[in-house]
Amino acid sequence: MVQEIGSDSAIVAAIILKQASQHPWGDAIWSLAGLVPGLSQNALSDIEAQGELHIWSDLKIQLYPLHCDSYYHNLVSGEPNVYLVCQYDEDDQPQPLLLTVDYDEAASYMETGELVLNTLLSAELSEWLEAFVLTHYQPEKPKKRRRKQWHDKAKR
Repeated sequence: MVQEIGSDSAIVAAIILKQASQHPWGDAIWSLAGLVPGLSQNALSDIEAQGELHIWSDLKIQLYPLHCDSYYHNLVSGEPNVYLVCQYDEDDQPQPLLLTVDYDEAASYMETGELVLNTLLSAELSEWLEAFVLTHYQPEKPKKRRRKQWHDKAKR
């Protein structure tokens, strides 16, 4: 169901699971079940048995060469993630704001109190992200640090 994968962007659908809270005063619990592609029909059936499904289609993941360092660290983490940033509307329903594979960007939204959901990145999208990183990533060269002068040369 990937409608379009370009060199620096992909259009996907996000599957969101809404579950009732077990706490008497708790609100609903929202989670990102996965992206399509990446979830099989069997997996969708299993997820649907756990609660109410919401599907947000036509979400865009945009990649930027300046963020390759964060993408690289996401890929080498062993379990690359995708992050969905949401804002609540007037009915207390989350609405998608941003879909990203950049943890630093997602963390900045977390710090401002936005709802950030995450799930594992599918194999197809991991390969796409890896190709982008291989094309654009330029790691910083190590810099030698100089020792500080702890004494004044004139006093010798």
